Amino acid sequence: MGLRPRAGKRAHDGDDLRSWLTNLGRGPVVHETVVLACGQHGDERPTWCYVEADPVAGVARRRCLACGFAVSLLDSGSRWTFPPVWSCPTCRHCIAEVAAGLSVPDGDHVRWVVLAARCVECGDTAGLTDMVLDDRPLASVLVSL
Repeated sequence: MGLRPRAGKRAHDGDDLRSWLTNLGRGPVVHETVVLACGQHGDERPTWCYVEADPVAGVARRRCLACGFAVSLLDSGSRWTFPPVWSCPTCRHCIAEVAAGLSVPDGDHVRWVVLAARCVECGDTAGLTDMVLDDRPLASVLVSL
């Protein structure tokens, strides 16, 4: 753990954010990426949210902008450190799209998760946090994000 937030390149959409995650150049290789979306809306699945993350403790929580539903990522709820709401390092806007990059060396088990945000105002990308996992099954990680 310990990914420090830093500004990245501009991203026009979630696909650009996913690309940014696969090209971090440090840490384990990112094999899979997913833009996180609220599951409370049926097929609509909005992606804009507020996010809180602590890069030192490796915890994160996102709150849907549309309905306010909050999700603690993986085991973050049990280790919560009460970090402030993320805001863009460039423009200070606090609404983001969040994506996860997953290191899945064997195709079935996740060893590492890295989270990043794309500011919906200016498009800048920033790292949020990362989490080391003990070969957790990919399907269980995806439902925990």
